[in-house]
Amino acid sequence: MADDNKPWKYVRYAIGEIVLVVIGILIALQVNNWNEKRKFDKEGIEIKQELYDEFSDNRVVLAERIKSLESANEHIEALFYYMDSPIEIVQTVNMDSIIGFSLKYGNFNPSNSTIQELIGSGRLNLISNKSLKKNLYQWLQLLKDADEDFKNQDQQASTLLIPYLYKRVSMRNINHYGGIRTDQKSTLFTGDYDVIFNDLEFENLYEGKLFWNRTLLNHYKNLDTLASEIMKQSNGL
Repeated sequence: MADDNKPWKYVRYAIGEIVLVVIGILIALQVNNWNEKRKFDKEGIEIKQELYDEFSDNRVVLAERIKSLESANEHIEALFYYMDSPIEIVQTVNMDSIIGFSLKYGNFNPSNSTIQELIGSGRLNLISNKSLKKNLYQWLQLLKDADEDFKNQDQQASTLLIPYLYKRVSMRNINHYGGIRTDQKSTLFTGDYDVIFNDLEFENLYEGKLFWNRTLLNHYKNLDTLASEIMKQSNGL
């Protein structure tokens, strides 16, 4: 009977060995999964900080661009006001400075290194928040749209408005207030703006500039709103 029980002992022993091996494998897998999750979570925290810092810096630059455009628009509106005013009133203001500040604008070139790296490396899957992923892609699209508007704005200014002013006013005087020149103003221009203020082309050129300024300003404000939302969402990675 003892000999008859030996096969069952071997079977039980073999089963025990198999169970131990399976348990060992499961434990190893669990440890591996735990390590992978810890690595995943660590990368997620790093990405969160990178996104937050990047968009925080971008909003600082955006605030400057928005402020500059709003200031330019205020000076353009001032030009329209003085165009409809008697010459006596026009002569009481520094028109060189008003035109100088009305010409200011700037492109927005944000830092997108974190987003581009996430997309290029395939690490975007580390972001579990689907809404955040969507907003990151939307950010890139809005930037593309804003860049197109800037090109239109720049073309309107460089090919139409600036050449017009070159022929009729002193750019030396205007640049004096734009921070480009700090020396004395021109002695060749009498400061007579009455001629261009009665020119329909001048009015149309500035109406076009105001249109593109407002269009670009609207895009910048939308970008700022989206950047703020992305910063909030990055805390929930």
